[in-house]
Amino acid sequence: MIEITGIPDIATHLPETRIQGKNAPRVELTTPQIRLTVSALGARICALDLHDDTEKADTNVTVGLSDDEAYLAQDSYIGAVCGRYANRIENSRYRDLNSTEITLAANEGKTHLHGGIDGFDKRLWTISEQSKSSVSFTLTSPEGDQGYPGTMIATATYSIIADNRLRLEITATCDKTCPVNMTSHAYWNLTGKFDQTAADHVLQINADRWLPVDDKLIPLRQIKDVAGTGYDFRNPARVSDKLPDAEQGFDHNFCLTGDRGSLRQIATLSDPDSGRSMKLFSTEAGLQFYLAQHFNGEMKTETGTALHSNAGIALEPQTYPNSPNRPDFPSPWLKPGETYRHVIEWEFG
Repeated sequence: MIEITGIPDIATHLPETRIQGKNAPRVELTTPQIRLTVSALGARICALDLHDDTEKADTNVTVGLSDDEAYLAQDSYIGAVCGRYANRIENSRYRDLNSTEITLAANEGKTHLHGGIDGFDKRLWTISEQSKSSVSFTLTSPEGDQGYPGTMIATATYSIIADNRLRLEITATCDKTCPVNMTSHAYWNLTGKFDQTAADHVLQINADRWLPVDDKLIPLRQIKDVAGTGYDFRNPARVSDKLPDAEQGFDHNFCLTGDRGSLRQIATLSDPDSGRSMKLFSTEAGLQFYLAQHFNGEMKTETGTALHSNAGIALEPQTYPNSPNRPDFPSPWLKPGETYRHVIEWEFG
C-alpha cells in the first residue's frame, strides 16, 4: 500500500509537488499489449500506449499534457475522473428529494459543469491500494464542497483485466442524499498523432435516441430519435462525414440501449488508416460524445507536440445531463447507506 500525504479536498493545497517542479505521483500498469500511465492528480489517465509488433515504438492513443501545471492551467478535464457530477446542471441549482433548493458553484456562465470550479479533476487523490495489475485512488469530498450536501468518499480503481482490456470502477458513498454522476474524461486519438484531427475516426454507438440541447448545452425537453439525423451512429460512420448534418456539432448525450447497471458494449471507435480500434463498455444509461474543438497550439503533449483543435474524441459514459432537474431522466440520487458504482471498460484491437 502506498500513502500520499496532502489535503485532497482543497485544490490550492495540491502543489507541494508543483512547487518542487514535480508532478503528482504516477503509476504504470503494463501488459504485452498496453501500458497505462495514471496520475493522482484527478485520478487521470495520462497515457495509454499500444504495442504493435509492426511498429518500432509503442503508440500513445489518448491526449495527455506536458505536466501537472499544464493540466491545472486549462479547463478541458483531460483524462480525469469528473465529479461529483460530470456534465451540466442547469443554473447551478436543483431541488433535492425533500424539495429543498441546493445551489452549486457555477463555472460555465450560470451552469455547473463537471463538479464546479474546484472539481475532482483538480484534486490530489490518495493512492490507497496498488498491485501489478491495478491501482486504487481515494478522495474525500467534505460537506458543502462546491455546494453539495454531505461528505462523500469516492474511489477510482484502474485494473488491467486482459492483455488488451482496461477497467475503471468508480464508487462513492455519501452521508446525505446527493446527486452523483462520475466518469472518465479521456480524449482518444487512435492515430497517435495529436497535431492532427480525430474527426476522421469511425464511430459506432448503441443508441436509438439522443438529447438535443439549447445554447447553454442543457438538454431540451424532447428526446429525439437518431434516425434521419447527423446523430445516427447505429452503424459505423466517419465522424467528419456526419458533421454536415449535425446542426449542433458533437457535444451530446446518447441514450444507450440495454439495461442500466449491466456492463455491455456501448460504442466502438476505430482509425481506418492504422487499423487500431477501441471497444467501449459501461454500466451507465448515457454516453456523452464530444469531438474536441477547443484545443490550441499552446497545449502540448509530453513530447512537445502542439494539439490540433480537434485532436481528441471524448466518449464519456454517464447518466443524462441535468438529471437532478429532470425526473424523467435516469435517477442520479445516491442516498445514505447506498453505494454508487460505475464500471467502464476499454478493449483495444
